[in-house]
Amino acid sequence: MIATYYKPSGKFTPTSLLLFAITSIIALPVLALLYSYCIWYIPFVYINFLITIGFGLGTGLLISNLAIKIGKVRNPMIGFLLGAIGGGIALYFNWAIWVDLVINSSETYGNSRIGVTVSTIEFLQVFSLASQPGVLLEFIKEIGTYGTWGLKGNTVSGGFLYFIWIVEALITIGVAAILPWYKARTPFCELGNCWFTEKELPAFEWIDNPAEVVKDLEAEKPALFSGLTVIDDPEVEGHSIFTVYTSGFGKAYLSIDNKTAKKNKKGEIEFDTDEIVEYITISKSVQETLATK
Repeated sequence: MIATYYKPSGKFTPTSLLLFAITSIIALPVLALLYSYCIWYIPFVYINFLITIGFGLGTGLLISNLAIKIGKVRNPMIGFLLGAIGGGIALYFNWAIWVDLVINSSETYGNSRIGVTVSTIEFLQVFSLASQPGVLLEFIKEIGTYGTWGLKGNTVSGGFLYFIWIVEALITIGVAAILPWYKARTPFCELGNCWFTEKELPAFEWIDNPAEVVKDLEAEKPALFSGLTVIDDPEVEGHSIFTVYTSGFGKAYLSIDNKTAKKNKKGEIEFDTDEIVEYITISKSVQETLATK
């Protein structure tokens, strides 16, 4: 018998849409507020780039843990769409808040190369901007024409500024969409109406014959795993990671990744991840063999 792989059922619940709406109305505006103040008061482009990635991650995590996980979404496409829409909503609130900061800006401290402009938002004004997309768009166009911040002593405006805004939007929406998509495709037990329990086993030796491992797993041959050795120091050497997904209804899945050790430019150990197999069904004997490890 050939082992099968987990395939999402494609189902979702009305609760997930309600939770998404609540997240969009309450949690995402708060996250957008934090993001807006960070990029306003941190005048370093490269740090702001990382903050933007963090904004997308935060948005994706909120949607993934609330709408997808609690709402039991088992449809990756719906997960992706909710994440992308949520990223757009978070970005829209960010624009309303950031434009309000521009409107209420006052003294600037610093020099021609780097500086910070003091500003605080007026909540009623933010709500007014958010409720009037046309007005908000006009402000954005005007800001794009003249710019509000500089790079290497020059004010950034026009086409280059629009390019930066587009990159910001793609990062925010793209990152926000990936996490809910990934969560929606992880194993879910339809019989128990719950997510499988995920457990990462201790690090094993690096697998140098991944094709054979997959072949044995598909043929449901557990003998290969009896010789697996747990390594002493996974932080400094290549190793493999086994993640087991179990439920109270007997069925279980396994994912395996190889972690290849390498040194970065600072001489520090880093790891490249190579996926060997993902969400393959494992028999009771394989579960028991791995449990002894």
